[in-house]
Amino acid sequence: MPDTVQSAERATGLPYERPIGSTIAMSGATGFLASHLLLRLLPHDTRVVALVRKPPHRALASLACALRSAGAPAETVARIHHQVRAVQVCLDRPQLGLTEREFAGIADSVDAVWHCAALTKLHGAAEELHRTNVEGTRQIIALATAGSRRPPLFHISTAFVAGAQLEGVVPERQLECTHGFLTPYEESKYRAENLVHHWARDNSRCATVFRPSVLLSSRRALPRAPQHTYAVLAAKLALFLRHSLHGLPGPAPSAASGRAGQLVVRLLGAPDSGINLLQVEYAALAMLRLAGRPPSEPGASVHHIVHPVETPVERVNDALQRSVPRLRLELVADRPDPTGLERAVDQYGAEATAYLGLRRRYERSSLADLERRRLASPPAPIDSAYLDAVLSPPAPAR
Repeated sequence: MPDTVQSAERATGLPYERPIGSTIAMSGATGFLASHLLLRLLPHDTRVVALVRKPPHRALASLACALRSAGAPAETVARIHHQVRAVQVCLDRPQLGLTEREFAGIADSVDAVWHCAALTKLHGAAEELHRTNVEGTRQIIALATAGSRRPPLFHISTAFVAGAQLEGVVPERQLECTHGFLTPYEESKYRAENLVHHWARDNSRCATVFRPSVLLSSRRALPRAPQHTYAVLAAKLALFLRHSLHGLPGPAPSAASGRAGQLVVRLLGAPDSGINLLQVEYAALAMLRLAGRPPSEPGASVHHIVHPVETPVERVNDALQRSVPRLRLELVADRPDPTGLERAVDQYGAEATAYLGLRRRYERSSLADLERRRLASPPAPIDSAYLDAVLSPPAPAR
């Protein structure tokens, strides 16, 4: 965990300003971001009803692995056994696929609902994205609605609901589709967030929407632990390159040849574009700080969880090239004849290659207020040294 995050947490003791709730329901608890949230919540005796896809014993094992990978000490991991109850659900089915009694029991037992689960395939099938991201959100809202304690809802959206707005500053209060969308994923998250806003407004309920940008960590992920986007992309690029150069079993896309045996991959984008990257440790702390604020009035509040400085895409590409030897990435405005390798990268590496033409920035007034009040230190720069650590290979299996 970066020193800036540790010092901010030591300064106030708790990771939030007031108790968020003694018992919370959380979807997506075994994921990359959620594991960092639980890393900070479990030591403060928060009990968790983890809404998971896997059978409970497998889900708890996955959560333990995710927590260890996030840097949790052994005593925090051990808390899983008496603070976390895993419940297998079908996110997109009515009542989460549970019986009426099971559903009501969970709804009446929690003080807050955190919705972290999502399908993040940028160019996934629209129907599948809608089923998980939109209908899944609808069922989580139903859970929050059914609860006799009227629990607040904390919904993880994405900064990319801004869609195809390529330039300018994106306000935190803005949620519109006038620019269209660059990917089906963005549209599904836009529709999901709309459900949250309408629910909070129409029912005089409290909801908090967090819109994180691309979250990273310089920690080396453990085998089978959740990984961030760029670690996955680097692994895919290395695999594509190996297949192309050595003809190993698997896809063997053709590629343009570079200098001294390099393979050139041309990516559609602009040399002066930037992408917002943020340390997940900072994001988790900031979300919990903001979640602990008492709501001023019913409705949905929105917070961009973003870095104050956009990272130049060229800097990211340079780091990817250092992490995958013999690969050269080139940003081009037009590519009329893509090679097989380039088509493969477009298809399977879209999580990081879909946003190479952005020149926009994001309002971050909520985070600026936290930093001004010394409840969070500003995030460290996303420089070349940090990106090299981010893209280092995962830890070897033991």
